[in-house]
Amino acid sequence: MKRLFLSLFTSPEKLLQVISHEEIQDSIDDGDRILIDEDGNASVNIHCKAVQEDFARHIEALKRA
Repeated sequence: MKRLFLSLFTSPEKLLQVISHEEIQDSIDDGDRILIDEDGNASVNIHCKAVQEDFARHIEALKRA
């Protein structure tokens, strides 16, 4: 979990980059973890392999708890 947060904030300018609706598909295709649209709404790119791996690790940790 700590690694996830560190990876999110290694590039704050990229995290805060606001993109238009036309650019969202490009960001998804590029594998960006977080998408922020022109209205400031943030969402997680569920197609990003790293996000899927983080989620799988989280589920496994919950199973062991």
